[in-house]
Amino acid sequence: MITMTAIVRPVEPLRSFPVLGQNLRRHYEHTLLFTDQMFVIFPGIGAVLVTEHANNYRFDVVGNDQAIADHRIMKLEAYILNETGGQRIRFDWAKAARVPLPFR
Repeated sequence: MITMTAIVRPVEPLRSFPVLGQNLRRHYEHTLLFTDQMFVIFPGIGAVLVTEHANNYRFDVVGNDQAIADHRIMKLEAYILNETGGQRIRFDWAKAARVPLPFR
């Protein structure tokens, strides 16, 4: 299983996007795990682990192979760009060393 992790933040460092978490909770099925962490179910992607931090979000995506993970990443970025209302944001993706505990 491949796990990819993204840190998502606004391009302009002084801008934050706290409404992203609100929009995800409002528009998508989700399960709160902790006050700052939830599984969000995206159509065509499945469960994505979302962790909210003060100035950024962390998204964890899993796939059986790299091609599936890459497809989910592409679709997830499109969803997030839509939910941020055109705000310029940066996705810093990296392969995770292990599968996050909530996915196990």
